[in-house]
Amino acid sequence: MHFQKRIREEKRCRIEVYMIEEIRASKALTKSSIPLTDFTVNPYVGCTIGCKYCFARFIGSFKYSRGKWGRDVQVRKNIVSLLRKEITHHPKRAVFLSTSCDPYQHIEEKYGITREILRILISHRIPVFVMSKSTLIRRDIDLLRASEGEARVLITVTTDIDDVRKVLEPGSSSFEERLETIDMLIADGIKVGAFVGPVLPMNATRVAYELSKRVEEVHIDPMNYSFQVRDIYRDFGWQRWLSAEAYQNVREEFSRLLQVD
Repeated sequence: MHFQKRIREEKRCRIEVYMIEEIRASKALTKSSIPLTDFTVNPYVGCTIGCKYCFARFIGSFKYSRGKWGRDVQVRKNIVSLLRKEITHHPKRAVFLSTSCDPYQHIEEKYGITREILRILISHRIPVFVMSKSTLIRRDIDLLRASEGEARVLITVTTDIDDVRKVLEPGSSSFEERLETIDMLIADGIKVGAFVGPVLPMNATRVAYELSKRVEEVHIDPMNYSFQVRDIYRDFGWQRWLSAEAYQNVREEFSRLLQVD
């Protein structure tokens, strides 16, 4: 049965109101087109981090939910039990966690579905790629360490300018917190890399330098669906950051210190 309930969560001295709907999924694993992975698993539909540029606002399951992006989230309550059944049919097939939401968004602290998914994948020795921009991933360092190299983490880093982050990624962790997360993962022997995408207004020299102290390689992506943020960029005077030239300049700056793919 579907039902809705309000969750009032105090975080950093402000009250966030999320509309949460618990639903039943028909399957856990979905074929993936991401290189090096065979399947993806998405524990939630929607994301409370609320990135203004995210493709999942209009591509995939969320567009059918009639929800407000950044506020309304559907929780796939039965996805863990589905995964336990499905994973036995796909031994050693790599899984990406996740593609249409941040698996460590705020409500994961309450539901813990990502943690249970990760526990299942690691217990079956399934190669797993986890991508997040949230500090909550630190909670699962024990599981990631237990994977003995089967799990790889990508921390998304998009800008070092806090005002930009607050506008475009209102529910996300700060640049400094993401660097600290990378440091903590590395210290625990976990394979970790950085994903710089999409490129937002930033001090590219600073970001590249800080990442080069921690990783050897980064993947960089442009803003692929600029129509979602064009008005915001105009209002804040960031228009030049939507140009191909600005993106190329960032790639060149990163290439001075890092391997870029």
